[in-house]
Amino acid sequence: MKNFDSRAYSINDFLEWNDKKQLQLSPKFQRKAVWSDDAKSYLMDTIIRGKPIPKIFIRQTINVENRQSIREVVDGQQRLRTILSYINDGFIISKKHNEKYGGYYFSQLSNVDPDIQSVILNYEISVDLLVNLPDREILDIFSRLNSYSVVLNEQEKINANHFSEFKILVDKLSHKHNDFWLENKLLTHQNILRMADVTLVSDLVISMCEGIQSKKQIKAYYLKYEKSFDFDSESIEKSFDETIELLKTIFNEGLKNTPFKRIHLFYTIFTSLYHTKYGLKNFSKVRIQIPENKFERAKLNLTNLNILFDTIPFQNMSVEQIQFLEDSRRATTDTKVRIRRSEFIIDIINSL
Repeated sequence: MKNFDSRAYSINDFLEWNDKKQLQLSPKFQRKAVWSDDAKSYLMDTIIRGKPIPKIFIRQTINVENRQSIREVVDGQQRLRTILSYINDGFIISKKHNEKYGGYYFSQLSNVDPDIQSVILNYEISVDLLVNLPDREILDIFSRLNSYSVVLNEQEKINANHFSEFKILVDKLSHKHNDFWLENKLLTHQNILRMADVTLVSDLVISMCEGIQSKKQIKAYYLKYEKSFDFDSESIEKSFDETIELLKTIFNEGLKNTPFKRIHLFYTIFTSLYHTKYGLKNFSKVRIQIPENKFERAKLNLTNLNILFDTIPFQNMSVEQIQFLEDSRRATTDTKVRIRRSEFIIDIINSL
């Protein structure tokens, strides 16, 4: 027997229930710590942009004395507290999340856009109503829901807890270049659903800001940049896009037949080409931009590295080639190994 009902209610519905004391934001089922200001800002930015937020679970009962419905929020309390607080001028959206509406209280939004307050109030939230269920049944429902939940990987955990300008930039670049990841078979649809694209772009943007680092440092930089991201996001986005375009121009037939279709080697070719255009921090190799008339030669010389992986190990190889091959097979994401690989690629480029 079905004991829930799926519906959609507007933010204004929740406001009316709250004003009439028909909405209970009970702490009894609270499962998470109180949200940070950044988390609240990010949620309201999501709503203003008309994007969906996770559904809310409400236990609905009837007060027989006054014949009113009582709606007790059992999951989604922080979301609703945030929304109600914002509507009541409790906080402002950060400008790093929304340039247009950031810095204004809800009551001031009409000065920016006469329609935006109505848009927010009419925004609909998906709700599962749990009708007249006792606590034990609600706890059983959540236990069953969690039984089918996928355990979060490291990047998913990071994304759930960070709302910085760096995170927003990385997410934007990851999604912008989605076709590139897929067309070059760097990532699969499933990889991207589990945020492998975000991990890759985080790693690359960190290299652009700080120089080549170990992949293990991604989490630490998210923490660092949550406090302060002292870089120009627009400039980083532009140089990231231009490096991708340079990759597309040189490897005009795609990366699938090159050694750089492997993620750890894609990191190397990206950082190397970025260095030729902009220069990597703390990287000693001379920076020489590739002239357009040498793009084809660069493609051939770099694609020919496939031979190193296909021949009998170390046969007729130079010391540098042997080292590159070793660095492409062991500890591939360590800082020193990454630096050596990029130095090897830069030597090839500079010898064109």
